[in-house]
Amino acid sequence: MTKKEELYKRIKIAGLISYIPIMMVTAPLGGYFLGDYLQKEFRLPYYVMLVCVGMGLVVGIREAVRIIRKVLAIDKGGVEGA
Repeated sequence: MTKKEELYKRIKIAGLISYIPIMMVTAPLGGYFLGDYLQKEFRLPYYVMLVCVGMGLVVGIREAVRIIRKVLAIDKGGVEGA
């Protein structure tokens, strides 16, 4: 592997890893705003917002695991176009 290919691979990995904190913040926030909207619009109980935040957290964790698996595959050299 040439130096240029190695540099490209490292930049790609750094970009994917830097996306994880953003996802872990925005997913629960999106759940909060969706739950707040549903609660106010349809006069639902307060725990609807908590359920939506919990679902957002689960989605954020699932996405982080998916990104980590992709990074490991790139580091091993198994995924070319990912």
